[in-house]
Amino acid sequence: MKKIITLVLFLTSSVYSFSQISIGTGDFAAGGDTIRVSLTNFAPANTSLSTNGVNALWDYSGLVPTSQDVDSFLSVTSTGAIYSIYFANFPFNTNRANIAARGVDLSAAGGMVPITDVYNFYYNSTSSYKQIGFGANISGVSTPVPYGNKDIIYNFPCNYGDVDSSDSDYSINIPSQGYAEGQQHRVNHVDGWGTVITPFGTFNALRVVSELTGSDSVFISNFGFGFSFPRTKTREYKWLTTNGEIPVLQINVNVNGQNETVTSIRYRDIYRDLTVGLANNPQPIDARIFPNPSSGGTVTIELSNLKNGQCEIGVYAINGTLLKNITKNSVEGRIALDELNEMASGYYTINVRGELGTASLNWLKK
Repeated sequence: MKKIITLVLFLTSSVYSFSQISIGTGDFAAGGDTIRVSLTNFAPANTSLSTNGVNALWDYSGLVPTSQDVDSFLSVTSTGAIYSIYFANFPFNTNRANIAARGVDLSAAGGMVPITDVYNFYYNSTSSYKQIGFGANISGVSTPVPYGNKDIIYNFPCNYGDVDSSDSDYSINIPSQGYAEGQQHRVNHVDGWGTVITPFGTFNALRVVSELTGSDSVFISNFGFGFSFPRTKTREYKWLTTNGEIPVLQINVNVNGQNETVTSIRYRDIYRDLTVGLANNPQPIDARIFPNPSSGGTVTIELSNLKNGQCEIGVYAINGTLLKNITKNSVEGRIALDELNEMASGYYTINVRGELGTASLNWLKK
């Protein structure tokens, strides 16, 4: 009987016990790969980003997607003639790349210079995975923008305990309009290994934490002046698996002192019909927030359609920046928020997601 109990205890303790892994060049996507991801801004209430170390357990099985996307990886030759030449995969090319991915459109100089059709270019080698630069349509012209110093995203082999850093920079000259330049400092720390659980499955993983700081400068020829501004300090928490192609889970946060605000969560997933169910097809809830304006103390949200249940609350600045995520239980249709007492004076948008739908409220902190 003792042997049976011992065996049961061993099997139970081994359900989520994996061995330490090492990540290398073959564990990432190649040109032609397409990978579905689910997206959200809300982490389950029982999770903590401070969990790290040996044989750790990161249980994010409670993630609920608000949208889905497909990461598409391309060969450099499929991005167009100009980029194919500039980022050609030749040993003598200092801007050599062997993989590309669609980037996010953006605007420099406060939107005065449109930057669209963005491609990011990477070089995946036996020693590292690094971003070489990007290409974009800038004022109607396809423009390669190489990094002077390359952004080394991972050094290989990637093992528990590794710490490394890199500095990268770019410069864009736009004839008759001006120029923009920027610098970034990246510090990578492989701070844990163990088991990560997501709605997609259970995986043996390494966790890499990347801390990013930097600054950008813009000069506008028509106005004859320029300005510089620091980038928001961010951290990327990435869980890597063998043959994973991309991080099986990635959580990005903004950092303000000792505080972290989740800005995005993305994880590998299967196709999910987001038109079915509350969390995926939220309907408007009648709601109000009081006192409004508020000078401090407890703020209460009253929901007419929801008596009891867990709610996810996002607090946004007037420019749309996510400042705070809160998970609270509604009791008889009311949610008491002491957490808003620490907010600075200003206007905010507060989004609420509950079992029956969503509400969006405007709130003034005096």
